[in-house]
Amino acid sequence: MLPYAVASALGQVRVRVEVIIVDDASPDDSFASAARLTVDPRVRAFRMDRNAGPAGARNLALSHVRAPWVAVLDADDLMRPDRLSRMCALAQSAPADVILGNMTEVIGQSDRSEDASIGQPFITSLTEPAPLDLRSYIFGNFEGQGGRTYGYLKPLISTEFISRHRIRYNESLRNGEDFHLVLSCFAAGARVWVSPVPDYLYFRHDASVSHRADPAHLEALAAVDRAFAEAQSDPEIRALMYKRATQIEQLCATETIMAALRERRIAQALSVLSHHPSATPRLVRQLSQALSKRL
Repeated sequence: MLPYAVASALGQVRVRVEVIIVDDASPDDSFASAARLTVDPRVRAFRMDRNAGPAGARNLALSHVRAPWVAVLDADDLMRPDRLSRMCALAQSAPADVILGNMTEVIGQSDRSEDASIGQPFITSLTEPAPLDLRSYIFGNFEGQGGRTYGYLKPLISTEFISRHRIRYNESLRNGEDFHLVLSCFAAGARVWVSPVPDYLYFRHDASVSHRADPAHLEALAAVDRAFAEAQSDPEIRALMYKRATQIEQLCATETIMAALRERRIAQALSVLSHHPSATPRLVRQLSQALSKRL
């Protein structure tokens, strides 16, 4: 799938592109596959010494960026050919330090795109590019229909801005890392816009990391959410972040209970539920969905 992602990046029109591939200490031959792509001089590949998750890999990439703008592309996704030129033009005309580009969810795999099923854009409420403030961005990261929140949108970021403010990904996070990077940009005074054009193809399949909720990763995310909330002087922003952290904690409790039930550890499931009774409505929904699939 990686060659298809790289090809979509190199195929961007009206912009000059360099591609930085970071292998997160994969135990297989992934880095060898990445290294073969460096036959194109616009491609560079690096390998992490240890597995550090997407945040660590992104930070290594950021340390090697030479271009004025940096965009994020996951190895199993694709970009339409005019995505970066459109986002760069918006960044210059707005002006903006960060552009969040809309995406289209695709069911399937990028290396078998002829079998893929293209869905609706993630964000359907916008028809024109628009600026985002911190409150709107956080509010847009609460659970929406199908989990489609602003946090999924892949950013285009000014290299000068993040270098000047020493902004990097939080490596304690294994999910939600892009959301918190954008929060850091807001905290540093970034001008953030969102583009409604769904020109990032987000391929969803059974192995997608973003669709596996690991309780330990959720706990880390909730903790970082709460830390950000505590640093805010605006009571509305603080309340929104506390509310989001509570939602994530409920999700964490539900996933822990569901795992315990699958393994018939009933006592553990009841213990977790007794400590997190607010997770009951979510747990009931997930149990109902699981039972309906069996039926």
